[in-house]
Amino acid sequence: MMNSIKKILFSPSVLVFFDQALFSGTNFLLTLFLAQKLDIKSFGIFSSIVLFTYLGMSITNALIIQPFQVSIGKVLQKKEYYMFLFLGQMALMFVLILLVKLIAFFIPISIDYNQLTNAFLYFTVGYLVQDFFRKLLLGIGQILMVIIIDIMFLLLVVLFFYFIKNDISLTNTLWIIGISNIISSLPGLFFIVKNYQKPVSWKGFAQSHILQGKWLISTAVLQWSSNNFFVLVSGIYLGIEALGALRLVQSFFGVINICLATVENYFLPKVALLFNENATKAKKYLMEITVYGATFFGIFLSILFLFSTEIIVLAGGEQYQNYAYVVKIISILYFFIFLSYPVRIAVRVMVLNKIFFIGYLLSFAFSILSFHFLLKYSGLYGAVSGLIINQIIMILYWQSQLKKNQFLLWK
Repeated sequence: MMNSIKKILFSPSVLVFFDQALFSGTNFLLTLFLAQKLDIKSFGIFSSIVLFTYLGMSITNALIIQPFQVSIGKVLQKKEYYMFLFLGQMALMFVLILLVKLIAFFIPISIDYNQLTNAFLYFTVGYLVQDFFRKLLLGIGQILMVIIIDIMFLLLVVLFFYFIKNDISLTNTLWIIGISNIISSLPGLFFIVKNYQKPVSWKGFAQSHILQGKWLISTAVLQWSSNNFFVLVSGIYLGIEALGALRLVQSFFGVINICLATVENYFLPKVALLFNENATKAKKYLMEITVYGATFFGIFLSILFLFSTEIIVLAGGEQYQNYAYVVKIISILYFFIFLSYPVRIAVRVMVLNKIFFIGYLLSFAFSILSFHFLLKYSGLYGAVSGLIINQIIMILYWQSQLKKNQFLLWK
């Protein structure tokens, strides 16, 4: 009996979801903590910085992580491949840092703004480094090492903020999170060093990543733009405080977002492996994951919808009470986001990257054509409505293309 329980508790699937709860919970509580400790304007700026960091993460994922997730099962020289991935990630991060530095060099900025730029760069580097190691280790089943990384990050953040509890500002917040991400990534670096092998096959790896990444990177930029365009523009139309309120609400749903991303990071290689053996088995496995996920997300979204006022006041204080309606409409948005994920995974498994790109292109085109009308006349209702329509456009297009490729998930 005890052996059976131990086997279940330490099964890969349970460990993945435990780690996800730890990672999501840490980031969720950190966001709530900053929403209360920073003024509304600073929190709005912090939210904008996080969004631009997501853009950098989308680019590096498109060229490094996403091709790795569907290729790892086919690669024989795995240790060479790990080193290739690490060096590729470092090279891309260097290019991104250089671009930001060049932009800052040609734009006259004050000393304070320059300090904020440096803190932003360190925050971004730390975030991208940890994100790379987490997804790499998840993809190869090193789940315990990912758990160690997330526990280290939690302990470091708590420790650092405890020592500066009376002097929390936007700049030192960025430094603390950046430092914590880098230090907590050391187990991942240890794994790379331990498994070092000169990547003599790097040309073949690079060719494969470029072949897949040429569509994925365009898709990544469009995906980021499609998901965040309405959010960023709402800050211009409605003020930085509205942007901060919208991002605070989205932080609740960030738990779901990260869960979905982890499901994709962990289960995508498994679905891809099944698809290489038998397309029918891959489809069945994907639908089983969807059914279990629907139960969890349905309960979670219902709770957020019903207790929207209490939740937003508890998170940000009385000053956010007027934005309780945003919790309700984003609950509806995430219903459509959930529906898109099985279709996303199917498209990626079949390496239909061009189709992935076109779906986000159609979505972003709608955003460009509709944002002025929706934001001017409907405010945050319009912003979230635009995000919902974006999801519907992508689902319908991807589903139609899967049907043409004889991989129909839903009839």
